[in-house]
Amino acid sequence: MSTTHYLVVYDPTQEQQPALARMLTIAENTDAEVRVYCCIHGELSRGDNQDAEIEKRIAGQQQVLTEAAAPLRDKGIPVAIEVEWDNDWYRAVVRASERHNVDGVVKSSHRHSTAQRRLKRTSDWTLIRECSCPVLLVKGDGSNQADIILAALDTRGDQEAYRTLNQKILDMCREFFEQTDTEVHYISAYKDLANRPDRGSLIRACGVPGERVHIVMDEPHDAIIKTAREINAGMVVMGTSARSGLSAMLNNNAAEKVLDELECDLLVMP
Repeated sequence: MSTTHYLVVYDPTQEQQPALARMLTIAENTDAEVRVYCCIHGELSRGDNQDAEIEKRIAGQQQVLTEAAAPLRDKGIPVAIEVEWDNDWYRAVVRASERHNVDGVVKSSHRHSTAQRRLKRTSDWTLIRECSCPVLLVKGDGSNQADIILAALDTRGDQEAYRTLNQKILDMCREFFEQTDTEVHYISAYKDLANRPDRGSLIRACGVPGERVHIVMDEPHDAIIKTAREINAGMVVMGTSARSGLSAMLNNNAAEKVLDELECDLLVMP
């Protein structure tokens, strides 16, 4: 397996760092290189040398990250740290992921109401829609082992975009999960009988025992939430489509709809 490069988002406003804790578990089971990234910003006094003050604050935060990353280094995992000064840390994370060409972003996620996510751009909202790599949103304290995975496949039509995304999800699950003791399940939701996927074809495509393939008549987000709870999934894997402008503000996609209802981690594939 080739080396996987991760960008872990450090939250300077929190004492606990679930994303770092989760990354330690992931890195122990894969060939990984990690970049711990933090973006800071704050008020500066007009009378001070602002450039010098910014450098001082960055250096102080770098020391914090160096200490926080020690458990990863102690396990022999290659770790780099990076601190930036920017008042839009949401998009700073996106730019950093592109600048370093990482294979995935790992970030802790906190519960928001539907209104909060609909009316205000959140960091999760930004990363889900704008990152060109997979984003793992970590719930809880990061100690989740994710021994059971539920991967959602979109079989609503023959559009090439759906087929490509489904294949990306299948390939990723096989590479990262099926080589371990992780139990991988797949789900496909449909809303009317005319669009019900063929069970035999889906089982063959997934390559897992039939009892691990769930075909559910329901809205996709509701089916994912219910099935994840039924099988006690530690992680849900699903795809997302990017939107911008007014469409992005008014139309939450399924990944955003399930995020606050899931008790487990969510891995979003662009």
